[in-house]
Amino acid sequence: MNYKRSYVTEEAGRCLFTYKYAGSDKSISYNYCWRHISDLIVKFLPVWIAPNVITLVALIIRIACDVWVAYYAWDMAGSIPRVPCIVFALGYFAYIILDSVDGKQARKTGNSSPLGLMFDHGADSINTVSLSISLVCLVGVGQTWYFPLVLLGLITGFFFATLEEYYCQRLDLGVINGVSDGCLMIYAIGILSGIYGVELWTMEVFNGWSLIDMVCFVFFICSVLTAMGSVLNIMGSKAKLSDMFLRSSTFIALNVTFLVHYKFTSLSNWYLRILTIAYGLMNCELISHIMLAHITSQVFNPFRPTIVASCAVVCLYFFSPLKLQVPEAVLLWGLFLLCLASYLEFIISVSNELTTILGIRMFKVKKLTKCS
Repeated sequence: MNYKRSYVTEEAGRCLFTYKYAGSDKSISYNYCWRHISDLIVKFLPVWIAPNVITLVALIIRIACDVWVAYYAWDMAGSIPRVPCIVFALGYFAYIILDSVDGKQARKTGNSSPLGLMFDHGADSINTVSLSISLVCLVGVGQTWYFPLVLLGLITGFFFATLEEYYCQRLDLGVINGVSDGCLMIYAIGILSGIYGVELWTMEVFNGWSLIDMVCFVFFICSVLTAMGSVLNIMGSKAKLSDMFLRSSTFIALNVTFLVHYKFTSLSNWYLRILTIAYGLMNCELISHIMLAHITSQVFNPFRPTIVASCAVVCLYFFSPLKLQVPEAVLLWGLFLLCLASYLEFIISVSNELTTILGIRMFKVKKLTKCS
């Protein structure tokens, strides 16, 4: 094969053919609700619809809902009408269902592949970042410290769940988990904001605690418990604690840098969304590298050049005389464009490599044999 590879070695390419997904979801809401809805939908789907098309449609629906929210609250603090709030909840419901449908369609049509898993996981990571931004806008705390806590809480839970899959070679979701059950709280936030307005969340509930105080507290605690559960599962495998810390070091440094940038920025709130998306893209790329290492049996290298360089430049900017020489807006736009270009390059390169190695198409089903 003469195709030039950047991310998948010859040996790793051979591992793709032996990879088998392993995991389970014991959630009550999934097994008694979401699974049956997705099973019903799959029965009526034509076999010519590729699973990755379903994943892409689900992500487009989610991003479209977030764009509508952003139209009214680009600076993370605007007053959002009630209809976009309800559409946000319905869009997220559609995403969760279709996220289950794509895997079932893959098995139905005989198109299950590591490429599909990579694509699905990438969509989930983008959704986590985009969802977090819209969520804090819906409850009116986009310009407070609740925002980075909710954002980093959700991303941290997702990162360590992916790292658990890398170390343990499977991902088992418990009876109560953030993926299948946490979505219920997100539905509720969208629907309640749509019915009663965003002002609902400022209502005092108990001893000086507003409703939003309690919601953000629950989100943060659930995210911490999810991450801790993954860490314990990793420690229960043969992985060394020092190795897990090494693989997590770039993630920790990246998000500490985000907090530093968020704390010391002198830009207006209009730039807050750009800042968040830039760091979100770096998190998505890092998480995607873990998944690629998982499906190809490669060693995950956390020290990605773009991420390490970006963190170093930001820290130098805020803690050195360099700040006086470069406008912060130029720094932020440069960071955003660099992160976007790096992530797009990763997506395109890995997609080309995996489709070439596996001999399949991204958005077309492979022809079924008579035996199948």
